[in-house]
Amino acid sequence: MTQKKAIIYVRVSTDEQADKGYSLKHQEERLRNYCSIQGIEVVGFYREDHSAKTFDRPQFKRLLEFLKKNKRFADYLLFLKWDRFSRNAGDAYFMINTLNKLAVEPQAIEQPLDLSIPENKIMLAFYLAAPEVENDRRALNTIAGLRRARKEGRWVAKAPIGYLNARNERNQPIVNVDAKLAPVVRWVFEEIANGVYSAETIRKKAREKELNCTKSNFFILIKNPFYCGKIFIPAYKDEEAQFVQGIHEPLISESLFYDTQLVMSGRRRNFPTKQTAKKELPLRGFLLCDKCGGRLTGSASKGRSAKYFYYHCTPQCGERHKAEEVNIVVGDEMLDIASNKQSIQLFKHEYLDLLLTGGKEVKEMQDKVRVEVLKNKERLSNAQQLLLDGSLDPNDYKEIKNRYEPIIRDLESRLGDTTEANLELERYLKFGVFFFENLDQLYFDGDLILQQQVVGSIFPQKTSLGNLKSRTATMNLGVSLICRPGKDFSGSKNKKTRKNAGLSSEAPPVGLEPTTL
Repeated sequence: MTQKKAIIYVRVSTDEQADKGYSLKHQEERLRNYCSIQGIEVVGFYREDHSAKTFDRPQFKRLLEFLKKNKRFADYLLFLKWDRFSRNAGDAYFMINTLNKLAVEPQAIEQPLDLSIPENKIMLAFYLAAPEVENDRRALNTIAGLRRARKEGRWVAKAPIGYLNARNERNQPIVNVDAKLAPVVRWVFEEIANGVYSAETIRKKAREKELNCTKSNFFILIKNPFYCGKIFIPAYKDEEAQFVQGIHEPLISESLFYDTQLVMSGRRRNFPTKQTAKKELPLRGFLLCDKCGGRLTGSASKGRSAKYFYYHCTPQCGERHKAEEVNIVVGDEMLDIASNKQSIQLFKHEYLDLLLTGGKEVKEMQDKVRVEVLKNKERLSNAQQLLLDGSLDPNDYKEIKNRYEPIIRDLESRLGDTTEANLELERYLKFGVFFFENLDQLYFDGDLILQQQVVGSIFPQKTSLGNLKSRTATMNLGVSLICRPGKDFSGSKNKKTRKNAGLSSEAPPVGLEPTTL
């Protein structure tokens, strides 16, 4: 009788070796001893350290390629247990058929099955499914544990730049402030919020301060609310996405974080550098000359006892205005907008109503998407069952799987995107109402940068003093619609101009975002 030949295959992943004590050497010894006792010649040996979720493994692909080029080279492909071969029932059946066509019989020496007997396919399904069930259960427990920790405000992943991973007295994972890099991270947010330098310039300067970060990771850092004390919990099953207050020490304030996001989204202007900017001249670079249409600059003239500031054009043109008076004209415009309380409240209620209506529509859409997800998963499950029953060809199953898995991933991605968008809308609404109701305070009491931000938000285009006085300056369209009410919503006619509008920025800035929100 001709001696049978076998290729032995051993596989282990890092997690399995750590959790269960699996060893490649142990598997090899067991397989070689089995072949020696059974009188089977070992003609090939392959060892793998990849997961068995798919057959996209380097060594198994080499093995399969070799068998296709050398048909009938071996009679058996031997491994210790069926979970060493695969953890996916559908893929396993497909690969068994492929090997059989190459005249190779796959077999687990500790779980031997004669697959020519139809009933043994039930046992094969059990051997293949049991490890997958165990993995799924472990994954669910892990997800639940991670979400529970995040809801408690604990960060259990790798610490973001500026923090260090640590353990508390109960041996739970926490993060502590990195004394070396935390000041650099704080400096990054402050510099971006100033709106003077580009993010890339600031990233390069941060590298000089030993904050080594790739361009993509740098932008992830800037957009991470973790630095202002918030932890984002994504939507999962019936739970909606939410932000929770972390127990870690924030490196920056919420107002600084949201101010930075405004700069990064392009909704804030770049202004003069700190070396050239003057608190008495917040409108320098914003005003146009009424005579020649050129851009007005600003400077100080030295008097007998003090300096006097002016906005002026070139000496040839000769246009010149007292800075304090011009600043008051713009301040009157801000006060006029903020006085439209009824219009602002109407905007708030209308937008809230729209948001709630939109929320219902979004929820209905999400419910429809969830139904589609379940429907496509059911189709995939039915196809798998038909494959196990032998009613569906493995090639047809693979085609079905390749068709529906991307659809399911796309639908699940849409669910997450709509939830996050709704949270963003609600936050912008709160900020918008606060901004309009406190516009005069932000302009009069803010520091230089805040004053310039406010003016740039209300008047997106440069304008002349004549247009400002005649109220014909081009205003932001959104502001015009919200705070330029009709006759039924006229603001108070008795409002008084702020005469203390020298616009000194000695008062501490209030920020663009209220700390109470």
